[in-house]
Amino acid sequence: MTTLLIQPSGDNCSVDASAVNARDIRGYEIFSHGPTGDAHALAHDLTDTARWHLGHQLLGEWLGRHCGGGSDWVHLQFHMGIFELALGEWGSAHRRFLSEVLPTAASTGEALTDAPALLWRLALSAPGPVMLPWAPIRQTALAHMYDTTDPFVQMHHLMALAGAKDTGSIARWLRTGSKFARTRDQRVLERFALAMSALSSGAFARAADLLHAVLPDLSSVGGSQAQNQLFGQLAAWAARQAGNAVPPSVHRQAA
Repeated sequence: MTTLLIQPSGDNCSVDASAVNARDIRGYEIFSHGPTGDAHALAHDLTDTARWHLGHQLLGEWLGRHCGGGSDWVHLQFHMGIFELALGEWGSAHRRFLSEVLPTAASTGEALTDAPALLWRLALSAPGPVMLPWAPIRQTALAHMYDTTDPFVQMHHLMALAGAKDTGSIARWLRTGSKFARTRDQRVLERFALAMSALSSGAFARAADLLHAVLPDLSSVGGSQAQNQLFGQLAAWAARQAGNAVPPSVHRQAA
């Protein structure tokens, strides 16, 4: 049975938002110790095993007894949003994004992957036409996309630009490149950028083809299973938009 140790404080705010990054057992760089780390490890375990109801219950209880800020807190909100979307609770996930993720994403660089990732999930699973706040996510991406050497973060900058339909900025990134050497990661990034350019311009068939071709290489750039699931969802969505059949190998979350 999966359990979660909850240690509420008297002031209902026991999250240590300054937790130091450490490498956890799955090999990606994120906090993995203390009460926040315990909640994070549990969230990944329940996401990776598709136990959406239990994840929603346990992480929801934990978040309800704690408060916090910064990248660690936003990342836990990202996981809770995934659970909500998996259970069809789009409105709850949307409100969570607006209240717990967007303020940090719009004013700091502490949500560079979680904000575009959760916003794209909201876009892909929206119950109908909806206006989503891509503009501030785009501004943050533009402010930081040339000052990072993390290829996984760069991929999310490109997704933010695609969500905002900013094909011009993606084209500039492709022309000027980044601070990466001509490594395998850089080549994967460039292929991904071409897919995001096609997506942002509405060339869905081309976007689907490019994404399906680069999917096998994307996980080598970094990120967890929960984070990398989105790339398959984007490819499947682009294929549907283009009127094509979705290849059975593409992962599709319950949301």
